[in-house]
Amino acid sequence: MPFRAHVAIVVALACTPVCATGHGGRFTPNAMARVAGVSDAVVTPDGSRIAYVVSRTDLERNASNDELHVYTLASHTDRRLPFPHSSYVQVMWSPDGSTLAFVANDRASGTDQLFVSDLDSERRITHGRADVRNAAWGPDAKEFAFTRRDARPIRHGIAAFEDAFEVTDNAYLATQPARPAHVWVVSRAGVERRVTSGKWSVADAALSWAPDGSHVLYEHAPSATYGIEDRAYIERVDVVTGARDAPAHATPGEHDAVYASVGSAVAYLYPRSGDPSNESELSVVTPSGDVRDLTRGLNRHVESFAWAPDGRSVLLRIFDRTRVGLAIQPLRGSARALPLGDVTAASIESAGCVTRDGGVVFTGATARRPSEVYYLAPHAKAPERLTHVNDAIAALDLGRMREIRWQNGGFTEYGVLTYPPHYDARRRYPLAIRIHGGPTETSLTAFDAFYQLAAARGYVVFAPNYRGSSNNGNAYERAIYDDASAGPGSDVMAGIAAVERLGIVDRSRIGVSGWSYGGQLTAWLIGHHHVWKAAVTGAAVNDLVVDYAIADDVDADRQAFRGPPDVDGNLALWRSQSPMSFVSHISTPTLILCNVYDVRVPVVESYELYRALRDRGVPVRFFAYPTAGHLPRGPVRLADAYRRWLDWFDAYLHPTVY
Repeated sequence: MPFRAHVAIVVALACTPVCATGHGGRFTPNAMARVAGVSDAVVTPDGSRIAYVVSRTDLERNASNDELHVYTLASHTDRRLPFPHSSYVQVMWSPDGSTLAFVANDRASGTDQLFVSDLDSERRITHGRADVRNAAWGPDAKEFAFTRRDARPIRHGIAAFEDAFEVTDNAYLATQPARPAHVWVVSRAGVERRVTSGKWSVADAALSWAPDGSHVLYEHAPSATYGIEDRAYIERVDVVTGARDAPAHATPGEHDAVYASVGSAVAYLYPRSGDPSNESELSVVTPSGDVRDLTRGLNRHVESFAWAPDGRSVLLRIFDRTRVGLAIQPLRGSARALPLGDVTAASIESAGCVTRDGGVVFTGATARRPSEVYYLAPHAKAPERLTHVNDAIAALDLGRMREIRWQNGGFTEYGVLTYPPHYDARRRYPLAIRIHGGPTETSLTAFDAFYQLAAARGYVVFAPNYRGSSNNGNAYERAIYDDASAGPGSDVMAGIAAVERLGIVDRSRIGVSGWSYGGQLTAWLIGHHHVWKAAVTGAAVNDLVVDYAIADDVDADRQAFRGPPDVDGNLALWRSQSPMSFVSHISTPTLILCNVYDVRVPVVESYELYRALRDRGVPVRFFAYPTAGHLPRGPVRLADAYRRWLDWFDAYLHPTVY
């Protein structure tokens, strides 16, 4: 079950450059392939230059090709760096802003390695057999800390077949134990040395150097098994002696710990009161050792953060209603929201998004434009868009978006409506419902490829937020504890009723759909209500007991209920929230989609639903993609999934395309 996974089909597809199609063009699958992803925007401390990554679709490879760019603020000029990599991550400036570093694919070895660059040339400085995962400049810019998994042992002869391994909390498709990751240090000259070792593992999260260069912070996980990384706690290691110790406050569930660049304060994210069902808050450990919960008063989920260079405040990225905003949180006092206008903050980078004078660089999106790089100058009233990567998409006739609210279960709830282009208020439109996954995600009033594809076919698209979403305070996020389907399902139904009261929907033509947790709620809703003409379930959690037994996020499943299904009489509760328990009530024509080797929501749950519906004579089709991962892998498969999804709706809801 994909709790806390923060996964959904979110299209930030990249593409080969194209000319703008001009006003009047519709958003189609061909246009979807032109959407470019923009990420990893980091600024030099003096605010003069911004590095960022553009991802463009390569349909022939069913993949994306990355470009590394540098934007100069004074001249408003943009330069693509001439390096031969197809992927870039962990982009970061040196502490003095003179040199760029990044992790990129090395074609010679087929691994991801760490490179440094003067912007005209580059030099690879790591050479291990395994990928570099996370990296961070040292404060003196002379060396880096990074993590790397231990290499697989090479075995020959009989030993190659002595390969049985002990099953623990791994996913059901594992063929060997997960290999632990550990901290390494490498000089700019390329001299590597290992710092930590053991059967335990460094979690896949950011590393942070102490300002004096003596220690590195990381997350200590009991093993490399994905499903128990939530048991990790903050630890630090002396980079010279290898001595490790945990701060006095160290508690499982802490994550993304970062030192302030001035002083020795540490900020980190932590679920409120240590309860993993609660929203994520920001805490700070002061130099004196005091722990402060800085964002308790916000009552909002903090998704990510970055220190201001002076160490006196923290930039927050927070979910709120149908937007993602930014706020400055001082170490003492109240947070101050930043004026983003109609821009939703897509990402901030802890490696460098705040300038010395308080300027902020981030990637953001609006309702009519996918992600671009934005700069909010100190004291500015709105951010400035610096890039024009998605001008061709913004020039299309896109559906208008708006927020809608309603009441249910004691909560004011929020969702997103997307109207067909050239919407006519005199008409009644078929309604396509798209339920987000997670569940700790949020449907946003920001560009979304699925919403626009469906709107272009003549649908009003409704994307509801429901209890468990990350947009509406702690009580709302926690309200799905022991109530994984029924409560959220009632929220969706109340939202649909609110949309119907607007008088814009043909109530006889409603389709419901979702991926992951959204697929789970779709399967639940078609088993409890009969207002649907069609349904699409993607990678749906149909059987919570099976999911707990074989999926890779075992702790997340368990933490959603008072205890495991086969302990203390909990089985009835788990069954009562599983869509499969109500399959005999389903009569809605249903399309099922899933990846064959998905370990987040194993395909066996889709098979369960498919055969139950087929045997009962319910119209059903099931398409499986022969790949791993939780989403259709690559832009070609994703476009195919969306095409099948909307063709299924078209067959039963009969939209009028004009």
